[in-house]
Amino acid sequence: MKLPISTKGIKFDKSNSNLYLILIVSVVVTIFSLTSTKALLDQASYQRRVINARQATVKQLRANLQDAKSLAEQYTIFNGGTTNVIGGKNSNDPNVLPPDGDNARIILNALPSNYDFPALISSMAKILADDQIGSPSVGGNDQSAQIDSGSQTDTSPTAIPLTIGGTSDYSSIQKLVRDLERSTRPFDITSLQLRGSNDNMTLSLEMNTYFQLAKKLNLSDQEVK
Repeated sequence: MKLPISTKGIKFDKSNSNLYLILIVSVVVTIFSLTSTKALLDQASYQRRVINARQATVKQLRANLQDAKSLAEQYTIFNGGTTNVIGGKNSNDPNVLPPDGDNARIILNALPSNYDFPALISSMAKILADDQIGSPSVGGNDQSAQIDSGSQTDTSPTAIPLTIGGTSDYSSIQKLVRDLERSTRPFDITSLQLRGSNDNMTLSLEMNTYFQLAKKLNLSDQEVK
């Protein structure tokens, strides 16, 4: 006895399977295409940012080169001539004494970039000896441990208070004051006391001098994201 078996349902199931397979493949291809498109767009956007950053860097470098060239020309003009900024002979000989010397060295001596308190004390002691000040004394608060003499972003001049004492005649003390006033390094006298006679006078002087830290150049790497 034969059982009636229809093959229409089986054919229908196979058609559905093929349809599902095509649908799944289409979804996978669509997702892959969208993901690839997004990745390509992100890559293109990144490359565009890199190109823009590179162009900005090249532009800045060209401007820096132009500024450096202009600075070199101005330095040549500033350091040229036969007379320096304080009226002395313009000379690049390192052994000449003020008021002679080239302008660049005069400016550097006027505002040293390092806080060198021992050297300052030695320099003041030499000035007192040259002006024949007896029993000389130079005092102040050495802040070498607190002050960083490296390059900084804040380059405002910083005061260094000093006290000077000694004995001499009136003319020698006058010469000392004139030498301080004519010094290439600024000395701001805030207090001056004199006691005694013209031939034997005691000096007590308070003043400020200054130094200026070198400017720090901030160089950094920038990551393009």
